[in-house]
Amino acid sequence: MKRNNLKMFTQISSYIALAMVIVLPLFLIPTISGNHVVPIIRPLLLLTFLLSVFGIPLSIVSMFSKENLAKRMIVLMINGSPLGILVYGLMMEFIDEFLRTAP
Repeated sequence: MKRNNLKMFTQISSYIALAMVIVLPLFLIPTISGNHVVPIIRPLLLLTFLLSVFGIPLSIVSMFSKENLAKRMIVLMINGSPLGILVYGLMMEFIDEFLRTAP
């Protein structure tokens, strides 16, 4: 595939990143106010998370296109952030469980 044709991968991954930027604050607002999450938002957040995980390989492939480098890097960071937060949480749980001092 030519480098000019890889622009569509950048477009798809940028739309996924844009959806993540829009949906994530909708999930955080009820958490800050103390109310429960609206049942409609939870599947939307799960769908957006799965789309962002799907967007990571698309962002990696789009790194070889001739699109603007800043756009490609920002999209890769946004698509990788939910997975990075999940890995960070699991790592902190592991450290808390196994490296804590004995009672």
